[in-house]
Amino acid sequence: MRTLNSWIQSPLFISVQKKGGISVDQKEGMLWKERLRHLALESGFAAVGFTHAEPVAGLYEFLAERSAQGYYTSFEEKELRKRVDPKAIWPACETVVVLAYPLVYSAPPQKGEGVLARSAVGEDYHSQVKRALHQLVNSLGEAGWRGEAPQIQVDTGPLNERALATRAGLGWLGKNQQLIIPGKGSFVALGLMLLDKALPPDEPLAGQCGNCTRCIRACPAQILGTRHFQANECLSYLTQSKEPLTERQRTALGKRIFGCDTCQEVCPHNGLRCDEEGKRSILNKIKEDRQGELRKAGQEGKEPDVSGEKALPRGVDLWDILNLTKRQFNQQWRGTAAGWRGKGILQRNAYLALKNLRDPRLPSWEEERTGQDIPKLIQPYYSKADK
Repeated sequence: MRTLNSWIQSPLFISVQKKGGISVDQKEGMLWKERLRHLALESGFAAVGFTHAEPVAGLYEFLAERSAQGYYTSFEEKELRKRVDPKAIWPACETVVVLAYPLVYSAPPQKGEGVLARSAVGEDYHSQVKRALHQLVNSLGEAGWRGEAPQIQVDTGPLNERALATRAGLGWLGKNQQLIIPGKGSFVALGLMLLDKALPPDEPLAGQCGNCTRCIRACPAQILGTRHFQANECLSYLTQSKEPLTERQRTALGKRIFGCDTCQEVCPHNGLRCDEEGKRSILNKIKEDRQGELRKAGQEGKEPDVSGEKALPRGVDLWDILNLTKRQFNQQWRGTAAGWRGKGILQRNAYLALKNLRDPRLPSWEEERTGQDIPKLIQPYYSKADK
């Protein structure tokens, strides 16, 4: 059983990825490709890559082997052909455009706070990427695109975005199984745009991890660098899974409330410059929104002030989450990536974090609640509470 990283480095993947996607009019294809790249950057994307619409070589067999070994997660598309073949999603597809959207700049958590992954901070990144994709589709139409309306996908769709991104030369798959983009790192969300016209594909990039093993050594679940990469043991997955957690898994979660960034935080390709770029991106978005507000107010020439904006915090108060009411959840967490699994999963993770921290207030909270007073997802662990 191989990891996705080792499969992408194989000669089969590298040799086959250069085929297909030949434009009828190469010159026109190149012009549209560069025009689309420019429009994508204007729409807020950080990087763009192009690949043909043939099935990703060897990926079906890789995923089938992984599924047979029991390493498939409950969030993944079960129909494997839809994961590897763009034409299984849209038969007219000839080109897949892979786009990377920068995640928001976020401040590190304080001592004793619960931790959110960077992708869980602020507005749900799915909404952000989808909005940027729709803007790009509109801009493409305004630029004179004559094909069918492009199809779009954010990471909840069936196609394997990282494999397509690697084939499109957007970056390489690191030892942490994350797509790493040269000069930008891995703190990005991926989106796809399917086109019904063939544009010249980009060439895959060679990996640049070398002998570095920082992510492998830092992984709290110790699942990187092994022959069998078990995505269903990744702490990011476990913070979202409603399946029962073992004692080892609960302990490994530490203070994590949603997601895990450890393998990306230690990566040398994710330096301060990447954070500063993300910060500029979110400040530019705030600035654009305020310019729209000023235009509506008849103050179009006025420059909006964003100098007072702070980085969105990744730290959250564990007790606030544990005692969340339905109304508070809807006000504070709806519309965020961390809110999609519901209130119960956040409360479970906050409870486990407080247990891991040995918070002295927790026994009193437990004693005051019995039966239905205990959130459903906490009950299995509450019954084993240390008294």
